[in-house]
Amino acid sequence: MSELNDRMGVERDFARRLSRLTARQRRELRELLGDPPDPSRVSAADWQRWEDERRKELTLILLAVFLATFAQHADEMLPGAVDDSTALEVNRQALLQAGAMAADSAASSISTARDIVTTSGEVLATGTAADVEAVLSRALGPDRDAVTAATLTTQAQTRGTNAARIPLERAGFNMVTRWITEKDDRVCPLCRPLHMKVPDLWGLVLENALAPGGSRAQDEVIANGGPPAHPNCRCYLKTQAEPKATRERF
Repeated sequence: MSELNDRMGVERDFARRLSRLTARQRRELRELLGDPPDPSRVSAADWQRWEDERRKELTLILLAVFLATFAQHADEMLPGAVDDSTALEVNRQALLQAGAMAADSAASSISTARDIVTTSGEVLATGTAADVEAVLSRALGPDRDAVTAATLTTQAQTRGTNAARIPLERAGFNMVTRWITEKDDRVCPLCRPLHMKVPDLWGLVLENALAPGGSRAQDEVIANGGPPAHPNCRCYLKTQAEPKATRERF
């Protein structure tokens, strides 16, 4: 089993949902800035409210991606292995992990947006209407939403894949995973040498990566249990089940 069914469609829906929220928040930001725009009119409570809204929306989306990936991998590797107690455990993990991913992403996104607006005070006060819109789009715009959707879809897909270990191990199997790239000319220098590598080799490959960012990617990949290795990463994990006795003999 490999990539989530209709991965690109899931990512597009993710970006659309996030962009609807961001468009509303951008309108609210524009109104609060006033005329002429002044960043001091936007309070800490406003930024916190936007972060909370973003966190809640991301949690729902990531929870769905996590559970869909888990169900797909578990069913294809070992149909019928998910009993009620296993489903309860996976749902608990999914909620915790989706919430944590959403909180990290929302905090980072809104902090960056706030920094962009705050440091653009002169442009906002003296620039044209187009200049103001450019600042607002950099702070809360569709380009950043697209990167967030791509990166977090990959992250949630990896978490959901790894959660399939729970029913497999309870049924007496190990789950073997391998890193898979898209194998096209868009694959980055960090991910290309990871193709078909098992987890034991990921750290070594990234530690010796010629491309910049290997050390940071190594920490993130190990913490996440696989992709993404960088923003916009499209990689995924290929899985297979093997009896525990096979691993013990090996």
